Amino acid sequence: MKKSIPCLVALAALLLAGCTSGKTGAFERVDEDPAVNTVQYRFNPTTVNETAMQEDVQRYCADRGFDTVEPIKPQASRLPGLMKAWYQCNYSIKG
Repeated sequence: MKKSIPCLVALAALLLAGCTSGKTGAFERVDEDPAVNTVQYRFNPTTVNETAMQEDVQRYCADRGFDTVEPIKPQASRLPGLMKAWYQCNYSIKG
């Protein structure tokens, strides 16, 4: 039984990676933190539609009343072959 657990974890990781890559645009919104107005995306860096992902995060922030999006440096995901990136929704300074 103990030997099958790592195999199941590896299988689950591959299935999740395939799900993200197979989605339209090769990205998905996977987490958000309303306390600090951030949203996280997981994406396949070789097939991601950057424009569609940027439009999605812009829409996400606009739907919550924000008018500026600040990207946080992408990092490797725990899932093989994928990356993750956080974006913070903010207000632009007008003065």
